[in-house]
Order: sequence, then C-alpha cells, then structure tokens
Amino acid sequence: MRQKLLFTFILMLCSVSLFAQEVSSGQNKKRLDFAKMYFELGSNFSPSFTGKKLVNNEIVSFENSASSTQYLNWGAFHFWGHAEFYVTFPVNQLNLKKNNETDFTLTNYVVTGARFLPWAFREKKIRPYVGVSWGAIDFQQRIKPEENQPILSKEFLLVPETGLMYGYKSFMIRLGLSYNYDNKWNYPLSRTIFSEIETPKFNFQLGLNYSFESSKNEKPEDKKLWNSYPRTSSIGYNATKFGDFFIAIGPSLSFSLSSSEYNKTKFPYLKGKLTSTNYYDIAVGYQFNKLGLFTALSFRNPKFETEGYSAKQTIKKTSFAFEINKFITDYTGFAPYIGLNLAYDKLKYSENVDNATKGLTFNNFEPGITFGWDIVPGKTSEALILRTNLRWYPYSSFKLDKKSFNFSQLEYNLIQVVFYPERLKRKK
Repeated sequence: MRQKLLFTFILMLCSVSLFAQEVSSGQNKKRLDFAKMYFELGSNFSPSFTGKKLVNNEIVSFENSASSTQYLNWGAFHFWGHAEFYVTFPVNQLNLKKNNETDFTLTNYVVTGARFLPWAFREKKIRPYVGVSWGAIDFQQRIKPEENQPILSKEFLLVPETGLMYGYKSFMIRLGLSYNYDNKWNYPLSRTIFSEIETPKFNFQLGLNYSFESSKNEKPEDKKLWNSYPRTSSIGYNATKFGDFFIAIGPSLSFSLSSSEYNKTKFPYLKGKLTSTNYYDIAVGYQFNKLGLFTALSFRNPKFETEGYSAKQTIKKTSFAFEINKFITDYTGFAPYIGLNLAYDKLKYSENVDNATKGLTFNNFEPGITFGWDIVPGKTSEALILRTNLRWYPYSSFKLDKKSFNFSQLEYNLIQVVFYPERLKRKK
C-alpha cells in the first residue's frame, strides 16, 4: 500500500506542475486566473483519549497517547482565491508517548474537502477560512500480546473545519482546527464483549504549502485565445476536430454504502461497511468534441479486507465498465458531466475463521450512474487534462448462507491524468 501511495503522490505532483494556474490579484478575472494548484506537507495532531481493554473478563480503562499523523495534500484555490478544494493522503502516525502494553491507530482520510475564504487569498496577507471535508476515519486498538483487534471505520463523515493561512511567494503556512462530532465507537473488546470508546473531537493541523504557476509557460497566442473564451460556454466551443481518442489513469477508492445483513449476524465485531485499499482506474475512450460527450471503457480491481480475533474477510473485485457521459457546461475551465455506465463485475469472496476457510465467486452485470468533472483551461485543444469521477452502483449484492451481503458501492476516482495523443500530434 505504501508503494501505491508513493505512486499516487508522484502522479499528483506531476499533475500539479502541469496544470497549475495563477490567481488574479486584480479586477480583470481571466480564465487562466481561475485556479491555483498546490502541494502541501503537514501534520495532524490528535489529543490523548481513554481506551478500554479486558482484564480477567472485566473492562478496564487506560490512557491512549496523543498522536501526530503526517499527511500529503493535493489541492487548488478556485474562484479567484475565494474557494479551496483538496484531497488528503495520510502517510504515517506517530504516537507521542510509548506504551509497552497497548497501541492504536486513528487515521483520518479526506476524500474531498472544500474551504471558503471570505477575503480572497493574497500573498503577504493572513486569511481566515471555514470549510467542511467529506472523509472517513479508521480506528484500531492493539492490546498486547494478541494485537489482533479489528479496524473499525466511519465513512461519509462531514467534518467542519476552520483556520488561518499566510502566504509568501510560492509558499503558504496553514494552521487549522477540525471538529469530529461523530467520535463514539462501540468497539469490540472480544468477539462478544463491546464497550464505548470516545476518540478526540478536535484535531489540529499545521501545514506547509508549495504552489506551482506553470500556465505562464504556455504559448502567448494560446493564452490569449483561452482567455478570450466566454466565462460559461460549451466544452465544444471553438473545437476544430470532431473527436479524439484518449487514455487515462488515476488513483481511486471504493466505499460500501450500507452494512451487510450477513456481517451483522455472523461477524458483528468486524467492519459493517467495507472500504477498499487504493487502486487505479485505467480507461480508454473517445471524446466527441463538438457534441460535448465521451465514451470510455474503464478497468478497476479494488480489494476489500476486514479482520480481527482470528477472523478475516476478503473481497477481490475485477470490473470493466462501459460508460457514456455528457458535459453539462464549461465554467472558466471547470467542466462537470453526468452519464450512465454498465459494469461487468467478478467478485471473489473468501473468509477464514479459526483456520476454517470458505471461498465463493460471483459474476454480475451492474448498472450505475457516473458524475464527474474535467479541468480544461484550453477546452478541446489540450493533450493532457485532469479528470475526477464518481460511479455509483446501488444494486450490487450477493447471497451468503441465504443472507444478503449488500455490496452497494461508490467508486471515487480522485484524479485521472487523461492523455489525448492526437491533440499532442496536432500541437506539434
């Protein structure tokens, strides 16, 4: 997983350097001034809290240490410095006080965050912000000598946040505070005994941001043309070619939207909703420039795991999806789209309980809905663009021991780098 995180980071860093745009400081708000992208390295500090464990079948409280989690942020300022959107990749957790008997992990994943700046971001100015992030939290206690406690998750959390930022040239310092209101866990201390644990409500962030402004390297005639486009127009505006082929790759995550009846009955001490490890969405397709739509065939292979107390579940999904998407509009380079897809899924389910194994395979066609957006300063003339998409599969499920395993999924493709070979050839 660390190798995938590293590859994701490199991919994001390359994307930032390719597509960063300068934020306008004047009244003339041009298309290429709409967004300014950045990369941020920081630390998320979490206070100490009370844990629970079993000693001679009695519940005993103990103190879990304060901790610091290092993170990587990829984000951008939008709407000429008044809004900020970002994603977070946790890297490593450091517990500030060592305990020889107990340990824990408390990891925050921000899938997408949005911040609002009442006063637009400017160099050498302190700027306050408020915002909210959509993400997930993983929590695990590790009680020695067994250390086989399960990891529980809370998905689809909306976490309010606030803070201050100060920028100088290409650098920015951020001080932030987030409020985790959903901080109570009915944690399994054994397969049959549960106890409520409250993790910290408040987290503090300190980050150092470096921004890239490479749009100035574009040809002057291209910049002049792109800035002349109407603020709101079709993506096919000024298109000279009917269509172009593309290939794309980007890091993704998948989330279960509901708990399974099977796990509630048989494995109440494991995760009720499953989240995948990182995987890559690989796509090939064709964009009809003048019609403002594209078709694509996408390949994904997420893996879902949950384990604890000598029980383990694994689901390996191999999926091909064909989709048709229609662009809604293009607002200064932000082009949202919506469409339909049909996926062919192969699911390999396995469980191991006290060394007794079970394995089943399921094959299904699953209809889904796709929503996403492209970042296209040059509309249909750019050989490389950034794409984000979500796919929702509401009907995915299978049966185990006559009980439903609801596998309704939301696939979130964070950022795809999309390459159009024919556009590059025309540009040369």
